[in-house]
Amino acid sequence: MRNQLRPVLAALLALVFPGLGHLSLRRWGRALLWHLTIVGGGVALFALYDVEPVDPLANPAAVSAAVPTDVALPIVLLSALSALDAYLVGRADAAERDRVDAAAEAMRRRAANADGDDGPGSGRSPPAAAGDGDGGETLEVTCPNCGKEVDADIDFCHWCTEPLPWAESDDR
Repeated sequence: MRNQLRPVLAALLALVFPGLGHLSLRRWGRALLWHLTIVGGGVALFALYDVEPVDPLANPAAVSAAVPTDVALPIVLLSALSALDAYLVGRADAAERDRVDAAAEAMRRRAANADGDDGPGSGRSPPAAAGDGDGGETLEVTCPNCGKEVDADIDFCHWCTEPLPWAESDDR
């Protein structure tokens, strides 16, 4: 459920403040790029059209009249594009998380089936040895997050540092 709300929250935050939606998705470069594009474009447009600054607290009605459409429209359009981009990036991240979670769940099931000592569904043990003691070879295990081969004896991927499905989750 949380993964489904994250793109909407990112889009709303991107509308409130340029780049904030991307920051909530931990996309630092994109956040900076959108922020600089919208704010820099606004400053450039205000300078180009020689718009005098208006104090919104002194006269709130004068603010909408003081900003010409040629300035406001591009800023609103860029803000909407930023919100759309934050939403699409958030949806892609949620889909990737769902895919990784499904792969981790499948790996937990395989690990539970391969090692019957912990009982079905425990998912806390790595895959069993290939030869069950004759040679000490282990199964080739891949990280569900990055897809690279990892050592089944450790509880995290040494490539991407993500915990592996059979890692103890009580400590966190």
